[in-house]
Amino acid sequence: MVGAPVVSRRSPLTRTRFIILRTNSSECENENQGYERQRYPMGLRGYVLKRIAHALLVVYLVTTVLFIGIRSVPGDPAVLILGRDADPAAMQELRESLGLNEPIYVQYVRWMSGIMRGDFGNSLFTNQPVTDTIFGLVEPTISIAIVAMIIAIFIAIPAGIISAVRQYSIEDDIVTFVSFIGLSQPSFFTGILLLLIFAGHFQLLPAFGYNPISEGILPWLSSIILPATAAGISSGAVLMRMVRSSMLDVLNEDYMRTAEAKGLDKNLILFKHGLQNALIPVLTLGGLLFGALLGGTVTLEIVFGINGIGRLVIQSISRRDFPVIQGVVIIIAFVFVMLNLVVDLLYTAINPKIRY
Repeated sequence: MVGAPVVSRRSPLTRTRFIILRTNSSECENENQGYERQRYPMGLRGYVLKRIAHALLVVYLVTTVLFIGIRSVPGDPAVLILGRDADPAAMQELRESLGLNEPIYVQYVRWMSGIMRGDFGNSLFTNQPVTDTIFGLVEPTISIAIVAMIIAIFIAIPAGIISAVRQYSIEDDIVTFVSFIGLSQPSFFTGILLLLIFAGHFQLLPAFGYNPISEGILPWLSSIILPATAAGISSGAVLMRMVRSSMLDVLNEDYMRTAEAKGLDKNLILFKHGLQNALIPVLTLGGLLFGALLGGTVTLEIVFGINGIGRLVIQSISRRDFPVIQGVVIIIAFVFVMLNLVVDLLYTAINPKIRY
């Protein structure tokens, strides 16, 4: 119709609402960006430096508490070295040479200054550098821990996925029952059973000792596969329970049902959308278990006659060999906190949405 008014497609009230909503959205985005900048002002590099500073602080506190705690335990290293019937003058001379007669704060300052230079001192019994003593025995312990962690992962992830996907089925019951056995059975007892079966009855593997990796992969692997399997079964049971619990939480999420409604492949949904998001807590627990394996294989080393870090710590405690005990604990504490940092950084590889 000629002269009819042209009606706007967006009324003034609608335009006002649109402007308000858009303004609020921009403000929210600015607030989120400001929060991210405030949370991680220097990005990944700043986060790593901050975590390293925290790690060094933790190691420092551990060393200080360890130094005070060891020297608070009753006993005299000079008596253990020379015997109770030794000449008092010889004992006094030995204490002087070891610096045991000096005030504790003087001993602490000298010891900390040595650590800053990478010098952990000498063993009170062998007079060998602590670093040489530790690194001469670290290979068996690290080998057992790495192979045990690999075995635990190969046990935990498939079993946990099957148990979660087929919840309340016969497969779930079997996996749960086996995991409870692994949780309740000490690793040294599992090691004894494996020793009796594969080294005693079938004589397929060596019973005692350790072959360095420099002698060949097969001799090395044959000497650690039994203790590593015993440790891996216990760790795998713990990881499996975490995989199952985490997968059950993820499978009940809305985005999983949305992916199924879109008709995506079931394996793609399970492994890409499910397992990838479920691995975050599993990775955290795995880092803690690996750190525990580094310092907790002493019983397996005794059962299988392997000279590793665990046996070194027990011998040093019984002999009150202060420098060796302190060196081992400091190195394990440093490795442990660095593992936690590496685990945090691996989150970004598993879930790209995580940013630092």
